[in-house]
Amino acid sequence: MKQNFYLLIYILLIPLFGASQILIPKKDYVPEVRQSRYSFAISLISGANSFPVSFGIMRQNPDSTHEIIFLTKESFLRQASGFETSRANPEKINYFEEYGIDPSILDELWRLKYDVFPYGNVDEAGWGTKQGVPSTAQFQMLSVFGINKMVDYTFGNKVWLFLTKVKDPVWQGEYQLRK
Repeated sequence: MKQNFYLLIYILLIPLFGASQILIPKKDYVPEVRQSRYSFAISLISGANSFPVSFGIMRQNPDSTHEIIFLTKESFLRQASGFETSRANPEKINYFEEYGIDPSILDELWRLKYDVFPYGNVDEAGWGTKQGVPSTAQFQMLSVFGINKMVDYTFGNKVWLFLTKVKDPVWQGEYQLRK
């Protein structure tokens, strides 16, 4: 009887222990760590210190949310040139040099939304509209860079394509014709 009892216990417990699996990780296996990605960003919305556009660093989180870390134009310029430590530029690449962009184009971005310089008594002509917002046709040109409305940001590699196009006189002329 005692033997039957132990045999019954043995039969009941074998599936519990015998069917279990032991997972052995592969050698040198490192699980994927999802981290936030950082990239430079520009928006046509007015920015810090009354500058006509906004500069920043876009933080793309693993959960697909975005955050913007605002920068002054000067800080954007230093970080994008590799002279200042930046999460968006840890290798300290001079993106202006790499893409052949004159950094002075940052001072011209106001032209994309205004027909005249908005601050002070400067009579410089812009390419935008009297309302200080690009026209629908102009937004179509900007949509290539991810800017479909005033609050949108162009970020990542599109920033450098955007700045390259904005400095191009042919692109400027086409943009002005779409007022």
